[in-house]
Amino acid sequence: MGIPQLLKYVNSKSHLWEEVILQDTKLVIDGLGLCYYLYKHEFKFDFRCGGQYGEFYHAVDSFFTALSSKRVECFVIFDGADDPSDKKLETLQERAIQNIQTADALAKSAANPKFLLPLLTKDVCLQALRDLGIQFAVCDSEADAEIASLAQSLNCPVLGDDTDFFIFDVKAGYIPLSFFDWKGGQLTASIFYRSKLASHFGIRAELIPLLASLAGNDYVKTHALEAFYRALTGSPGTQHFSRSEERFRKIANKLSEPPDSCNQQEALESVLQMISSEDRCKLKQAVQLSLQEYNIKESNLFDYFTTGAVCSSLRTRNGHEIKQWVLERFRSGLFSTKFMNSLTSGKCLLRVQVENCDEISANRSSLRLRQFVYGILNDVEEGTNEPGNLPSVQEWDRAGTELEQFNVAPYEEGVVPGISLMPYLETTETLNVLLFALDSADTPEIEALPQDMKIFAASLRYLLNHAQPELKMNHLLALLCCCVKLQDNLAEENVKTQSTDLRAAHSFCQWQSVLIDAINLNRILLEPVLTPYIHKIYNGQTAHSLAEKLNQRCAPEELIPSSKQQLFNQLKTAVTKNLLHKIAPEERPRERNSGRKAKDSHVKTASKKSDDGKRWENRFAFLRDLEEQDSQDDDK
Repeated sequence: MGIPQLLKYVNSKSHLWEEVILQDTKLVIDGLGLCYYLYKHEFKFDFRCGGQYGEFYHAVDSFFTALSSKRVECFVIFDGADDPSDKKLETLQERAIQNIQTADALAKSAANPKFLLPLLTKDVCLQALRDLGIQFAVCDSEADAEIASLAQSLNCPVLGDDTDFFIFDVKAGYIPLSFFDWKGGQLTASIFYRSKLASHFGIRAELIPLLASLAGNDYVKTHALEAFYRALTGSPGTQHFSRSEERFRKIANKLSEPPDSCNQQEALESVLQMISSEDRCKLKQAVQLSLQEYNIKESNLFDYFTTGAVCSSLRTRNGHEIKQWVLERFRSGLFSTKFMNSLTSGKCLLRVQVENCDEISANRSSLRLRQFVYGILNDVEEGTNEPGNLPSVQEWDRAGTELEQFNVAPYEEGVVPGISLMPYLETTETLNVLLFALDSADTPEIEALPQDMKIFAASLRYLLNHAQPELKMNHLLALLCCCVKLQDNLAEENVKTQSTDLRAAHSFCQWQSVLIDAINLNRILLEPVLTPYIHKIYNGQTAHSLAEKLNQRCAPEELIPSSKQQLFNQLKTAVTKNLLHKIAPEERPRERNSGRKAKDSHVKTASKKSDDGKRWENRFAFLRDLEEQDSQDDDK
């Protein structure tokens, strides 16, 4: 939820902290907080170009290797589905709008200090954890309370990056990631205990959640607190406190007035007596919602980590139980939280990337894939009139720089197998479903590729069919070259990102959107093909650097290792077979006053070549070969 200014306030009070050395202990870690911290703060990776995923993968590896060396047993917890009651929908929409504004600002200026986590970062982190054998889980909904509960059950500290952990009753303490040094010989940290904060304010520890709620968070908005703050300060204006310290102190003083015999609810009733009954009712309702979130319940994850049992309260939107195998895959990070949101609430807030906000959303390119997934989740039994799980899904996505709702119907053409059937289908059947959804059915060139290349190539074929605007040839070649180079860990180094090509950025954002939905579909189909390692097929800086070199008339063959030429040729054939007409026509420069005509672009070679014309022609020789092959195939 987050309490504004609390971190700054607590940081300023040195007596609230203890210095510790971590070793021979258990540790519960906020997974998403760790992703943000490592990516943004610890390593300061590039996020405008679409993700330094290889570098991030190795950062996660280094982090947990350091903890393992001191015998720290880690339990990493990630957020699950959004609350289906919609009690946080307004907050989620506000954050989505902020992210759209951030994306637009970052796309327009490299000097903008804002930050947006690249789309596939969490998935890369999950893969690194699997490879390292680190214990992790995706919880049912928001992770904060589950993290605190698990830490209580394990009697160990929490490591995270959220001010809510100052409020939860974690007896073994909370360590902010920014106060944790894991790169030295020892693991040193500053640890916080809630009991010390209570002593500092002169109130009982169990009233700390009430203090935090009255200070404002995701559930208790500023407008709901106006009357309370006016009564607390005697000020009629809206700026009631000049400093956050003054706000916390005055609230704490008010909470210290009721006798110690009062419980949390009675203390709330007491402090609300100072405002009118109308304002009191609204604020009380908001505060009670907030207090529920700080209430630590028995952990659903303790049994998961000790016995492997998956207990879940998740239900479909129409109240049906979710199949146990789906819940097991969801808990282990193999079923997308985005699609679990759709299944449990019928809503899906799509993430925005650093893209061209003057164009249609990059998420639109993968709309048909999501409709296909919705068709599977709808789970309508053929030949019956029973309603499905998802008659439609409310998608919230960017439209320009605004957030808009789109009602999306599940895919219904032909027969889409329901999710109930998945465990009973043959691999050949689910593979056919996957390739059909990716516009790659009856494409032997895709089937001939190595297992870990099939989704990569098929997702590019799909993108050629659905990109808006159409994919440029150089952008396609950059993605192919990028993938091939990363097979040998040859990411571009020291790439400057001050003048990112916005058209290229939008193309790459579209592909990331397609790629993640293709991966999610593959997992829902129980993985008829291997899921590729994201950090082995895409690196944003490398892709942009390659696109720039291709724009400078480098041939693709010059940009990749000779040992990977065969793989490159296989991929380009599989991706472009019968789809060359889908590639964007190149924009020709206007004729200059001198009458000298500009050189033709990629597919159409100028009849009067410049000095490097032969090189330019050779660069696209493979396109002519493919066109000839397409023509021969059409004649058969």
